[in-house]
Amino acid sequence: MAKRISTKKIFQKGRFLLRDVNIKLKDGKKVTFQFWDKADSAIIVPVLDNGDVIFIREYQAAFDSQMLSLPKGRVEKNEDPIEVASKELQEEIGYKANSLEKIVEVTINPGYISGKTHIYLARNLVENRLQGDEVWEITITKYPLKNFEELIDKGELTEARIITALYEARRFLKNST
Repeated sequence: MAKRISTKKIFQKGRFLLRDVNIKLKDGKKVTFQFWDKADSAIIVPVLDNGDVIFIREYQAAFDSQMLSLPKGRVEKNEDPIEVASKELQEEIGYKANSLEKIVEVTINPGYISGKTHIYLARNLVENRLQGDEVWEITITKYPLKNFEELIDKGELTEARIITALYEARRFLKNST
């Protein structure tokens, strides 16, 4: 079985940290791989009493485009992901959740990217805005959770983590009733 022997920082700029990882294979051979050492994140699926999800639309630099998404944020070292989820919800859409439940934890491309995404379902929402740290404008829109696949079909929703969060939220709600 493969076993990590050591890691070494090889490049860092801002939040982007690239590492070499030295691995010893079952046969004794040693190999080196690289990965992006990424912080964890929290994504929140805010569902109103009528079943609508509150989405955000914000600028995404990698695609130079306004894209449909969900409230989300980076989990810094020693931060509790649920606290980050609660804060981001209030900053990005102006609602506090009286019920905030973790529904799943996922990874993205674990061969090359560390960091987990903690996905939360926010319900029993009440208006409560916190001042955010966003550098660009965020707008909100609502869409029924039961029909979110229409957004995928129209090409409006493309981020895999967001799509996963919506499927998992709908599954969680179905199984909890």
